[in-house]
Amino acid sequence: MADDKKKEADPKAGEAKKKKGLPAIVLVVVGAVFGGAGVVVAVPPKVKQVHVPAPVFEVIEVTHPDAIKKTLNPQSATGKGTARVEFKFVYSVCEDRERDAFERIKANWDEINSKALKMMKNRSIKDLQSEVGITSLEKDLVDEFDRLLFPGKAEEKVAKVERIVWVDLLVQ
Repeated sequence: MADDKKKEADPKAGEAKKKKGLPAIVLVVVGAVFGGAGVVVAVPPKVKQVHVPAPVFEVIEVTHPDAIKKTLNPQSATGKGTARVEFKFVYSVCEDRERDAFERIKANWDEINSKALKMMKNRSIKDLQSEVGITSLEKDLVDEFDRLLFPGKAEEKVAKVERIVWVDLLVQ
């Protein structure tokens, strides 16, 4: 009986030794699988950053579609004289800010019409008939329109009034 017990104990002992080797391999495999899964879960996937160049907006010149039309009596020595003046103005603006510039013009349209009338009434007939006088009036209108429509420093301005385009200029 004692031998039977030893034999029974020996096969179990032999099996136990085999089982001890197998779980170590299984543990290594399971550890590797879960370790790899941990890396996949813990480390975020690589994100490729594609550098999209910023859009480049050009500065364009826009002629305002509405003309300023005035019929007035300029200053004269004899007290007689009339002038009919019609002009448009050109402004430069960055393409992405064109809508802002147009909204500013629309909001201040009555004010620039009034200012244009005042500036032209203060000119004499001789000024309105001479090239030098017209050039001076253009410069004054451009400066005043630029100040009224697009205030601020040069780098902060929405747009800039560049020049006057004469549609009609009749002085009698």
